[in-house]
Amino acid sequence: MAAAIHQVVLHPAITSSLKVGSTTVGRDKLYRAIQYAARALAFYGLKNGLTTDLVARLSALKSALALSRKLMRIGKPLEHAQAAVKALDVSDPFLRITAFGRQIGYAGYLVNDMIVWAHTAKVNPLSPTTAAKVNRRAAQFWFSGILFSLLSSVYKLNQLGAREKSLRKSVASEKESERKAGLKTVQTQQAATRYQLVQDGLDVLLPSGTLGYHHLDDGVLGVVGFVTSLMGLRTQTQKVLGVSAAK
Repeated sequence: MAAAIHQVVLHPAITSSLKVGSTTVGRDKLYRAIQYAARALAFYGLKNGLTTDLVARLSALKSALALSRKLMRIGKPLEHAQAAVKALDVSDPFLRITAFGRQIGYAGYLVNDMIVWAHTAKVNPLSPTTAAKVNRRAAQFWFSGILFSLLSSVYKLNQLGAREKSLRKSVASEKESERKAGLKTVQTQQAATRYQLVQDGLDVLLPSGTLGYHHLDDGVLGVVGFVTSLMGLRTQTQKVLGVSAAK
């Protein structure tokens, strides 16, 4: 029995999960996935016969996780502010602008998100009108940050495509191994950039819905948030454990 418990508790999968969960980003992505799953389940459950009590529990779970995540992100705007300053050193003018805009967008979003947390937690209650304005301003910053990220990804894919084309056209020589290594690097960067493009393309639906740019329901947005949360969790897993461990 002791040996079985030892194998279960110290199983590599549990150890890896604990490593990812020990990071702030890893926990946030997991909580975010549960939050948006609860949002989708509450919406579709209400339409498909779930009891009002269960729907209320799911809604409460969604709200509790949303508030907890806001608390965990207090202070994070400073990280994005530092990243924005560092972005000014990027040599490519377009990537410099998009990197700076992305970080400023996220910093502005999180600053307003902190105000929303203080209001919701009743630390600093706001009037309904002011609270609505802060929520909208947060969504505007979030939307702009994702938009800059999308522009950056499209630009990078264009640059990488040109680089790949150049490498494929190169005449085979004694440096063939270097050419193949360069081609593999480009393809890896293309895959990562496409992945980020898809994630941002889905995520942008969340703030744009708050801003009234579309009228997708809570069920669809819940599924979108759940999917992008898993995508973000996968990326964090790769960073913590290494690419091979996440495959």
